[in-house]
Amino acid sequence: MVRAVMLAALLGCSGGKKAPVSSGSEETPDVPAGFIEITMSEDEEDIWPELLKATADCGDLLSMEPKAMMGRLADPEILCLDQAIRDSERMTIKDKISRVLLKDAYAKGDLHRWEAVARRHLDEIDQSDPDLCYKYAKVLQSTYPPDEMEEAIRWADLALENRSRWEGDTYVSRVFTLYKIKTLASQKLWTYLEEEFVKTQDFAVEERRDRARNQTKTHAREWLEYAKHSGKDTTTPMQLCVMASGTSDYCEEI
Repeated sequence: MVRAVMLAALLGCSGGKKAPVSSGSEETPDVPAGFIEITMSEDEEDIWPELLKATADCGDLLSMEPKAMMGRLADPEILCLDQAIRDSERMTIKDKISRVLLKDAYAKGDLHRWEAVARRHLDEIDQSDPDLCYKYAKVLQSTYPPDEMEEAIRWADLALENRSRWEGDTYVSRVFTLYKIKTLASQKLWTYLEEEFVKTQDFAVEERRDRARNQTKTHAREWLEYAKHSGKDTTTPMQLCVMASGTSDYCEEI
């Protein structure tokens, strides 16, 4: 289980992980500038009065959104919005406020707080946003310890379930990366369990290791198949597929 992180405890933490600067590449756990916003769709405009009422104690939400985009929310504002999420009963209200906090955390480069807010958003508010699932899976796979890789795979799968919301190059790039995340997460767990089995000779660890290897084989083959069909580089998925399966026949029959 991913470590629970309390939002209030992270405020002002100077030793937290910093989010990498976005380079436009899909290979870094970035959160693009246009990703988090509280813009209302036409069928949501009726909740504005309720949203403004829920955040009235925190200040003017309309002016807080651009502040959040620049990472300029003050600690009292962050704590107030956090409490507003807890006090609100309507999920749409929670969603809008949470996205302001997500944007502020990323703009500040506070990856610890971003992880905490994203985890709460996905666990308690909404799991249907493929963008957030995608970003969260990337963070987990690239920064978390091996025994938490099942979580990375879980969120990658949820992002893939809703991939129809993406189009064009974004669709191809993100689906390719999600298959990559699943493969690398499985390999990370497999390698860890192999080392644990060498040390412990524990039968239960051996079983988990074998499952992780089979999972790596399956995910690598899926990644390889998508790479071939989408015209992406097949070198790494082929290497991992052969390594996990122990034969090139399993991988080359695609």
